Amino acid sequence: HGVGQPHEIREMPLPDRLREGELLVKLHCATICGSDLHTVDGKRNEPTPLILGHEGVGVIEGIGNDIFSGDRPRKGSWKLREGDRITFSVADSCGICPECTLHKLPQKCESLMKYGHAPITDGLGLNGTYASHILLRRGTHVVKLPEGLSSRVASPANCALATVVNSLDMARLPRFGSNNSAVVQGAGLLGIYAVAWLKKRVGMEHVFCLDMNPERLKTAERFGAIPLLVESSTERSAEEHAAERARQIRTWCPRGVDVVVEMSGVRSVLIEGVNLLRHGGHYAFCGMVHPDSQLSTLTGETIIRKCLTIRGVHNYTPWNLSEAVGFMEEFMHDLPFDSVLSPMSFSLDRIDEAFAEAFTGRHCRVVVNCNDH
Repeated sequence: HGVGQPHEIREMPLPDRLREGELLVKLHCATICGSDLHTVDGKRNEPTPLILGHEGVGVIEGIGNDIFSGDRPRKGSWKLREGDRITFSVADSCGICPECTLHKLPQKCESLMKYGHAPITDGLGLNGTYASHILLRRGTHVVKLPEGLSSRVASPANCALATVVNSLDMARLPRFGSNNSAVVQGAGLLGIYAVAWLKKRVGMEHVFCLDMNPERLKTAERFGAIPLLVESSTERSAEEHAAERARQIRTWCPRGVDVVVEMSGVRSVLIEGVNLLRHGGHYAFCGMVHPDSQLSTLTGETIIRKCLTIRGVHNYTPWNLSEAVGFMEEFMHDLPFDSVLSPMSFSLDRIDEAFAEAFTGRHCRVVVNCNDH
């Protein structure tokens, strides 16, 4: 209902009839993303009332098949069946505007709708994952989940992991050089997934992860990172600490690393990231999706003389989500995906407790059991 207001359990009617391409999904579980925390504490402005939540997994209960509705059929709908366990893209797009077709940026669609961020007055209102059901629209990409991949583990795939896949698209990384080393700034879920992707999919030998939280760094290490603690003390300046980290990294990579990934959301990391890159390196920006991100200390001369590529990434495309699910399936026995989740799940009627736990930062994601309410 708004900043500082408790959540309300409200009964809402399910649709009697589905439009062409719509999917009615009974949710199994959801996970609390950092953007949801920002909405609750007022750092992000969203229209209320709304059903929060965009990360989640569920089972298809109904498939819209109304050829007289005038709507175009869902792409690939013939592959879906009632009872299929699925994940889905966080955004619904039209598929026909220039952003969707010409620019290949459906996440910037001219008529975009984002789940968990739309008010209950938008459509039938079943637009979020902190609920028993969600109504997926025709332009929402859907991916069937493989057997053996748990719903808990797969829940963040449609936000954090798919975004990482887009940010570290293999075709966008440096064309020349070994592409054998990277620095990941931040050991939240985006950073941890980035470590996993760089190690397992890109095949990098040295992936350093920087963070101020020792426990998060321990988790990142389990995914293949070389952890480096970002210390803060009055005895040494931030620049001195950064110089010491650079010395350690250049012991392994004398010319600098091939890739730096900004996943911390902190603008002050920019200069350190640029300094750690080799000539011709690639800087992926992903975490600073907020107004307090003014970049004023980096000169154009530095970018030009180092021949750097800086790429900003927001959300992802449908094919990135398919890649994310495939990555989880391939490495679900090799990587401790469950370690980033809260050990216990909270029922929907305990959603305020779940948010309180999420705000502690003890877990990258807190799990909500949508079947229990």
